[in-house]
Amino acid sequence: MTSINALRNGLDRVNKEAKEGMMDALHQAMDTASVDDINAYNDAARRAQLTGAMVGEELRAQHGLTKAIIDGIQ
Repeated sequence: MTSINALRNGLDRVNKEAKEGMMDALHQAMDTASVDDINAYNDAARRAQLTGAMVGEELRAQHGLTKAIIDGIQ
């Protein structure tokens, strides 16, 4: 169970950092409106979307595992 919690904590941390990076890049792009800053925002938004999907898949896998255990007990 410890490794699952470590994985979940790691995914949560990476997701939080990606969202913070996206917001920082957004503010920078809004301030300067340079092409490089807009590209940096796009990259940060893709990372945030990817990490969000990873967290969602982890939750789906955890739910499926829990459901399989409960169904096996019944």
